[in-house]
Amino acid sequence: MRFRIALGLTFALAALRGDDSPELRLLDMNVVALDSHEQPVNDLTVDDFQVTDAGKPHKIVFFRHKDATLRPTPKLAPNEFSNRAGAAIPYATVILFDLMNEGFGSRGYAANQIIHCLEGLETADNLFLYMLTIEGRLFAVHGLPNVEEGPDAARWTKQIKQRMDTAMRAVLHTRPPEVDVAIRTQLTFAALDALGLELSRVPGRKNVVWVTDGVPIGLGPVRSDTGEFVDFTPQLRQLSQALERSGVAIYPVRQVMLGSPDSIGATSGGSGATGGSGMGMQSMSTLTEFANVTGGRPNLGKDIGAALKQAMNDVRVSYQLGYYAPENNWDGKFHKVRVTCKRKGVHIQAKTGYYAWALPPGQRSEQAIRSVVSTEFDAAEIGLRGTLSIDPKDQYSALLNVRIEAGDVAFGQVDDRSDAQLRLAVVGYFSDGRIEGSQVLPFDLHYSAAEREKARNEGIALSKSVPSDQIVKVRLIVFDRGSNAIGSLTMPVNTPAP
Repeated sequence: MRFRIALGLTFALAALRGDDSPELRLLDMNVVALDSHEQPVNDLTVDDFQVTDAGKPHKIVFFRHKDATLRPTPKLAPNEFSNRAGAAIPYATVILFDLMNEGFGSRGYAANQIIHCLEGLETADNLFLYMLTIEGRLFAVHGLPNVEEGPDAARWTKQIKQRMDTAMRAVLHTRPPEVDVAIRTQLTFAALDALGLELSRVPGRKNVVWVTDGVPIGLGPVRSDTGEFVDFTPQLRQLSQALERSGVAIYPVRQVMLGSPDSIGATSGGSGATGGSGMGMQSMSTLTEFANVTGGRPNLGKDIGAALKQAMNDVRVSYQLGYYAPENNWDGKFHKVRVTCKRKGVHIQAKTGYYAWALPPGQRSEQAIRSVVSTEFDAAEIGLRGTLSIDPKDQYSALLNVRIEAGDVAFGQVDDRSDAQLRLAVVGYFSDGRIEGSQVLPFDLHYSAAEREKARNEGIALSKSVPSDQIVKVRLIVFDRGSNAIGSLTMPVNTPAP
């Protein structure tokens, strides 16, 4: 039986596409407010902030204070599921130890630093450690849990020396042939994208301390595998958009011994400090760019402990704010953004700009939803809970009833109305391994003050009829076009007995 929805929309993953409805672009930003001692300031209001885009002030229409606590998931009823019912991780700090882009001389030094600073931590709550191996894959030394872990999970760093030694033996048992720098850069970008997608399981802010020698943003003809100029700027833009969608901020720490032959990412071109070609930036500038466009903190020194302390400090309290950008903003250029605080002595850490891509209508939603389809886990930036039951009137259909956590949705304030633009897709997973998904469905919300308050207390209700013939599980994906947040909920289809 062809996978169909009751509304008559044909399901086919290859045909998954965004809707063509007009999009009012709410530009969303996560910011950290710090005092003169670099400590978080957690009592600011929307009136304390100012935003300028290309030097022009904009009214903040969306504001939310994000602290370290999650709204508790209500007790689930029988056969009810939630994408936040597992290990409750409100935020995450991740160390990414980049073996692929670390020179041999700095690799051991960085490993010892990581061991030293982790051994001295009083608590490792919501702290995780991954390696980027020399083959370009992610290896979890202590990764996000798939199931609820016991009380000792927060003390995993006490055995970090043994864990690190075991991990290093596992990933450095052989050395593959030298990887071309262009391919290495692309593999690095792909790994960062995969890590961002993995971290979408965490609803709050995610800070990644990237311990690396860095990668170039461009290559001259001497160093490229084709003998031509290679510019990685488009890939960097695309990756920054994906990391922003996952709420990831990069805190780079560059370990390279400058001037050494192990400075594998030091230049962007053929020879000399400027690369000889006059094209691209040095990898130090590339790392700064990663920090700036994701709202992280540039740190090109060698102190991993200081960077980790700051990342763990910044992740606990942040603010989310948004403003509507005019239509003529989408000119394909980089736009500088500045967020300031009116309160004296408070400085703001936020992304310094964005790439104003003029995307076709619906493409942004399609890209976000496609990124979740093939994952084995559910994204939890938007809280979802619901049930899936066989329709008593039709054994080949199932009734999908879901509540969307309204507090996770970006509502822009327009006059006395609160508006949000959600996009939905339903994906069916067949017993033979096939995956088929719906078109992207618009789900726009226009609430009065009373309606929004009700949604905050009860959730946003959604009900649909979906096919169930030959399908083993159904996944609902919800994308917020305002905040770029995404949530998904996977539920098994219980086939009725004959």
